[in-house]
Amino acid sequence: MEDSTANENNKEMQDSDDEEKADVEMECEKDSDSNDSDSENEESERQVAELQKQISKNPYLYDVHIDLIKLLKQLGELEQLRDARQRMSELFPLAEGLWLEWLKDEISLAGDDQKERKKVEDLFERAVKDYLSVKIWLEYVQFSIGGMASQDGVIKIREVFEKALSSAGLHVAQGSSLWEAYREFENAILMGVMPAPGQVATKQQEDDFDVQHKRIMALFKRQLSVPLNDMEESFTEYKEWLQGEIDSQIKQQFHKALEYYKKIQPYEKDLLTKEDKKEVYTSYIDYEVSHGTAARVICLYERSVQENCLEPEVWINYTQYLDSKLRDETLSIPVFERSVRNCPWCSQLWSDYLLTLERAKKSHQTVKGTVDRALSCGFAEGGSYLQIWTTYCDNLRRWIRWDEDHEEQLTLFRANIEKAVEHLYTIPDGDPSGSLRQFWASIEAKYCKNVTKGRELWNEIMTEGHGNEAAMWLNFYHFERCYGDNKHCRKLLQRALNSVSDWPESIVDAFINFEREEGDLEQYESALSKCNAQMDRIKERRKQAAEKEEGEKSKFQKGGKKQQKTFDKGHHTDKGHHSDKGHHSDKGHHSDKKQQFNKKDKNTKFDKRQNESSEKVFFKPYQKKEMKHEDTSERISLDEDQKASNGLKRKAEDDQSSESVFKVPPPPGFKGQKSGPPPGYKGKKSEPPPGFKGHKAGVSEPPPEFKGKSSEGEEPPAKVQKTDGDDRLHEGQGDMGPDKSSCTAFVSNLAYDVDEDHIKNTFSQFGEIKEIRLIKNFKGRSKGYAYIEFPDELCVIEALKFDRTPLDGRPVYVSRCEDKSVRKPQFKFATELEKNKLFIKGLPFTCTKEALSNIFSQHGKLKDVRLVTYRSGAPKGLAYVEYENENEATQAVMKTDGLAIGEHTISVAISCPPDRRPQKDQFVPSLGSGKKETEVRGKARTQVSLLPRALKTGGAASSNEKPSSKSSSATANEKPGSKEQSGKSNDDFRKMLLGNK
Repeated sequence: MEDSTANENNKEMQDSDDEEKADVEMECEKDSDSNDSDSENEESERQVAELQKQISKNPYLYDVHIDLIKLLKQLGELEQLRDARQRMSELFPLAEGLWLEWLKDEISLAGDDQKERKKVEDLFERAVKDYLSVKIWLEYVQFSIGGMASQDGVIKIREVFEKALSSAGLHVAQGSSLWEAYREFENAILMGVMPAPGQVATKQQEDDFDVQHKRIMALFKRQLSVPLNDMEESFTEYKEWLQGEIDSQIKQQFHKALEYYKKIQPYEKDLLTKEDKKEVYTSYIDYEVSHGTAARVICLYERSVQENCLEPEVWINYTQYLDSKLRDETLSIPVFERSVRNCPWCSQLWSDYLLTLERAKKSHQTVKGTVDRALSCGFAEGGSYLQIWTTYCDNLRRWIRWDEDHEEQLTLFRANIEKAVEHLYTIPDGDPSGSLRQFWASIEAKYCKNVTKGRELWNEIMTEGHGNEAAMWLNFYHFERCYGDNKHCRKLLQRALNSVSDWPESIVDAFINFEREEGDLEQYESALSKCNAQMDRIKERRKQAAEKEEGEKSKFQKGGKKQQKTFDKGHHTDKGHHSDKGHHSDKGHHSDKKQQFNKKDKNTKFDKRQNESSEKVFFKPYQKKEMKHEDTSERISLDEDQKASNGLKRKAEDDQSSESVFKVPPPPGFKGQKSGPPPGYKGKKSEPPPGFKGHKAGVSEPPPEFKGKSSEGEEPPAKVQKTDGDDRLHEGQGDMGPDKSSCTAFVSNLAYDVDEDHIKNTFSQFGEIKEIRLIKNFKGRSKGYAYIEFPDELCVIEALKFDRTPLDGRPVYVSRCEDKSVRKPQFKFATELEKNKLFIKGLPFTCTKEALSNIFSQHGKLKDVRLVTYRSGAPKGLAYVEYENENEATQAVMKTDGLAIGEHTISVAISCPPDRRPQKDQFVPSLGSGKKETEVRGKARTQVSLLPRALKTGGAASSNEKPSSKSSSATANEKPGSKEQSGKSNDDFRKMLLGNK
C-alpha cells in the first residue's frame, strides 16, 4: 500500500515537471514570435522611411506611392495611410481599384457618425470625378442607402442614383446594373407602402402606392429607351411586373432602342476581343457623333479616356468636341483639368485649357496660375514652351482695352512677353524664328505707335542667323510696309537684295513692285538696275555651280585612278632606287599629290557655295603645271607691320563675294581663298611657310619670313629681335624639344604680381619642379603666363586638375604644352544637355559657393558647384550646380526657379549650353548697312579686310562670314582683261613680299 502511494506521488511529480517544461517551451516560442515580429516591424518602418524620402525628393514617382500605401496598410498605420493616399490623389488621378480600396477602408471606420459619413461622401464625390466607374457609383449608392434613416435620407439616395444614371446610365456594357439597383430600391419602398396582409389600405397608403408605382413605371420606361446589354430581359421583367398590357409608346421606344443596340453591338464585341481598343473607340465615337446624341458621345469618350488615360490624342479629341459642339464651359473645364493631370506633358491640352478659361471669363489670376503650372511640367521640346507663352501673350493682348485707360494692362503685357523671350532664349529651339518678338513688334507699332521699338525687335531677329532667308526679309518688309515709311522700306529691300541666298527672286519682285507703287522714275530705274545686276550674278553663280558639280564628279573619278597609279609608281621607285635624291623626289611627289587630292575631297564635295575662282585651278589643263605654286601662294599671310614695311596696301573686305550661294565671279587670275593648309604642310615649326617646295632646281631661296632652318641663307636680323618664340607655339616655347613638351604644363591667366616662387609653392604639390619659365616683357614684368617643367608626364596630368582654380583671385588655366597648329581646341565642360546639372543666372555678385551649396543641397545630394567668373576672377552672376541624379535636379528646378536671393531673382534651368560651333550661312551686314553681327560667344567680326585679294589666307575662304554686298559689286566691275588673269609664280610673290618691282 505504501509502495502504491509512493508510485502515485512520483507519477504526480513527473506530470507536474512535464507541465512546467511545456509551459516554459510555450513561453520561449511566444518570445521568439515576438522577437520575429519586432524585427519585421523594424524592417517595414525602415522601408516606409526610405519610400517617404524618395517621395520628398521627387513626388512624381507613381510606383513609389503605390508601394508606400501597400506597406502602410500592412502595418496598420491609419493616419500615415490617409496622408499617403491624400498626397497621391492630389498629384495623380487614381485608378478604380485604388479608390475602391480607400473607400472601403473609410466606410468601415465611419460607422453611424454623421461627420465621418460626410467625409466619406466627399471622398466619393472626388472618386467619381477622376474616371467613369460603374463600380464606384454602385458603392456610392449602397453607402447612401445605409443612411436612409437620417433626415431626408430617401431624397439624398435618389439624388445619388440620378447622378449615377446621368454619368454612367448610358454605359452599354455596365449601365443596366445601375438601373436595376435603382428599381430594386424603389420596389423596396413600394413594398413598405403596402398594408400588412389582412388589413385594409388607408387613403394615404393608396396615394403613396400610386405615386411609387408610377415612379417605378417611369424608371422602366427610361431604361427601356436606352440601348443596353440585356435590354430584352429588362423588357420581359417589365411585363411580369406590370401584369397588364404594355403601352404602345413604350413598345415603340423599346424597339427603336433595340434596333440601335444591334447596330452598335459589333463595336462592343470588338472592345471585348481586340487588343487595340483605341482604334475601336475612335470608330465607335465617329459613329455615335453621326447617329447618336451628345450624352451618348460624352459617355463613350469617358469610357475611352478611362482605358487610354495616357493618350493625349484621346483627351484632345474629347475637349475639342466639348468646345466645338456643346460650348459649355461648365462641362469642358473639369475635363480639361483632368486631361492635364493625366497628360501634363501635352502643350496642346494646356493651350486649349487657357483658351477655355478665357472664354469662361475666368480671372487673370486663374489664368496666370494655370500658365505657371504648365511651364513647371518640364516639356521635352522647346516648341511646347513657345505654344504656352504664345497663348498666354495672346490672352494678355486681348485683355487690354485700347479705348480705355490701359497703362497697367500694357505694362503687364510687356513684362510677360519680355519674360517669355528671355525664358525661350534659355531653351534649345525655344523660338528659332522669333515669332514672339514678331508679334511684339506688331503690337508696339500698331497699337502703341512705337515703330522704333518694332524695328529694334526685328533687327534682333535678323541678326540671329536669318539674314539669308527670303521669308524672314519679306516678313520684315511687310512690317515696314504696314507701319513704317518708304525710306525704311527702300533701305530694307536693298539690304535684303544683297543678303538673301535661298530665294532671291522673291526679293527682286518685292523691290520692283514697291518702286512701281511708291518710287519715281529714277528710283524705279535704279531698283531695276540693281535687281538685274544681282540676278545676272546669281545666274552666273548657278551656271558655275552646275559646271563645278559636273567637273567635280569626273575629277574625283580621274583623280582616284591617278592617285593609285602614282602610288604604285612611287612605291616601285622607292624600292628600286636607294639614293637619297630619288627617295626624296618620289616621296615628295606622292605626298604632294595625295594631300592635294585629300584636300579637294574634304573641302570641295559638291559645295555650290565654294569660291568658283579656285575651281579653275583644277579644271583648266594648261594650269596644271602651275597649280602647285598658285595654291600655296594664295595662302601667304602677313601681319600688319610686315604689310606696312613692304608697302602693301590694305584693301577692304569689299573684295569678298556677297553671298554664300550666289557670288560674283572674281577677275581672271584671282585664285580665291581656300580653307586648310597647303599640300605638304604639317604644321611644324621647322618646316617652310606655304609656297616653299624644298630645295629643287629652278626655285629660289625662301622669303625672309621663313622661320625654319635653311642651309641656303641666314636668318634675317628682324628674326633675332623676336625673343618670345614662334607665334605658332606657346610663347616662350621656341627652344623646347618634343621630349620636354610632354613634361611641361602651360599656365596662363596668372596675376601679374605672381612670381616664380609663388608658382613653385602652388604647383609643387603635383610633383618635383625642374624649371619654371615665367614669360616677361622687355621691361621685366610678367605677361601672365608661364611654363612649368616636371620630371615626367604623370606630374603634368596631376597639374591639369588645378585648371580653373583661383590663384590670388584669378582662375588659373592649366593645359598641356602643345603646338597651336596641331592642338585642337578643347573645352573642359560638357556642351550638350545635362539633365543632372542646373544653370543658374541672376545671382548677386556677392554670392559665394558655400551659400549656393546651402540653398541647393536642400533638394538633393550635390556633386559639384561651380561659380562662373571672368578671367580677372570677378563673378559673372552665373553658376552651375550638379546633382547626383536627374530627379533631384528636376525637383530643384521646380522649387528654386524664380527664388529671391537678396534683391536678385535667380533663374534656374537644366543645363543645355548653346552650340559652340559657328553656324554656316550666317549673315553679316555690309559696311554701313546696320548693326554689326557677332560670332559665337559674342566675338565681334571685322567687316574690313586687311589683306589684298591676292594674299588672302587659306582659312578665310572657309570661314562662316558672309561677304558684304559691296564686295559683290566691286568684283563684278573688274574687267576680264586685267593683268591678274595670268597666274603668278613663287618668284612673283617673293618680289611682292620684298617690295621689289
